[in-house]
Amino acid sequence: MKRLSYILLLTLLMFSAGKSSAQDIEANGIFYNIISDTQVAVAPAYFDGVNHYQGCIILPERVYCDGVNYDVAAIAPRAFWQSGVTEIQIPNSVTMIGEAAFADAESLSSITLPLGLAAVSKYMLAGTAVSNVVLPEGVTDIGMGAFEDCTRLQTVFLPASLQRIGDRAFGYCANLKEIYSDCFNPPVAMGDNAFEGCENISVMVADAATASRYQDDNQWGDEDVFSLWVDEGLAVLPTMQQEFLGENWTALTLGNNLAYKIYGPDGYLTAITAADRYFLPIGAQSTDYLVVPTTLMQDEEDLQLVATTEAPPAAIEELKDETPQQLTIVGLDGTIYIEGDTHGKWTFIYDVYGNLWYERPAVNNWISLPGQRVYIVKVGDTIRKLFLN
Repeated sequence: MKRLSYILLLTLLMFSAGKSSAQDIEANGIFYNIISDTQVAVAPAYFDGVNHYQGCIILPERVYCDGVNYDVAAIAPRAFWQSGVTEIQIPNSVTMIGEAAFADAESLSSITLPLGLAAVSKYMLAGTAVSNVVLPEGVTDIGMGAFEDCTRLQTVFLPASLQRIGDRAFGYCANLKEIYSDCFNPPVAMGDNAFEGCENISVMVADAATASRYQDDNQWGDEDVFSLWVDEGLAVLPTMQQEFLGENWTALTLGNNLAYKIYGPDGYLTAITAADRYFLPIGAQSTDYLVVPTTLMQDEEDLQLVATTEAPPAAIEELKDETPQQLTIVGLDGTIYIEGDTHGKWTFIYDVYGNLWYERPAVNNWISLPGQRVYIVKVGDTIRKLFLN
């Protein structure tokens, strides 16, 4: 059930949506408003009271109109509000995302934020289906209600730059179970309700001294909400599958609720993401990208992966062999279900702290375990990380 303040906000948004100004540019189904001589902002696509953005959207860094190449520098307030977008990748040219930009886009499950973002605006992702999110270094503030009612949110990665978390920023994120915080000092909660409606959240920090500072904080030291742990690196191996999408893009399917740093061929950081998929453009020449799993506190460079935008078929087949996807592993109502060929394989199940809960040949396709926990399930060479409700 949505809180009263959230309902009032949405009512105001509905009223203002009907007064939206006309868009200046349309390109490949995305609308823009010109905000300077060289910059545009992504605009809402409201027609007849409906936001028409749908499906997977990869925003470009630039759009061309009437002889001018405009940088895509911003996303307007409520641009994707109540839209049917399912996943979105935002380019690094964007430095500002307006209030409620994605609010109540109920099918939005996956997002990659730009490296230059300085703040997460009010209600930016409220009411979405986002399950894992990493905030890039440079973000100092999370606005009021930014993730409120994100009932599928499980894992959040907070950068060292973060200073403040707004009232109800993570309010009623009932399935939020993991926070990786690279902040030396605990971020200040602006109000008493930043994590209202949350409980049993494991917070990983860099070292024992940092854990002590969090323990002494009025917000972070609340043992009914948080348990503090020192980060010891990845509890599960990273996974990646590569899929070529026509002539323009290749999709990297990233797994196990991890954050990944993606480096371009020049060695510079291209993105940091916890999205389900990250999209790379295909150019005229074959290009290698380095994919490094990270907890923000530690980069697991010994587990890094390589993605190639024009790999020969043999290389694609080799990649598939290394990360088999023939098994489906899901958790529901206290039971882990395994579907697919388990012949000759063993099943191991760990919690996020490395404790072994289950070990035996994979003869059953279901396993009942205590709920409200995050588990790492390994069946043969297939590894999945999931929250069991």
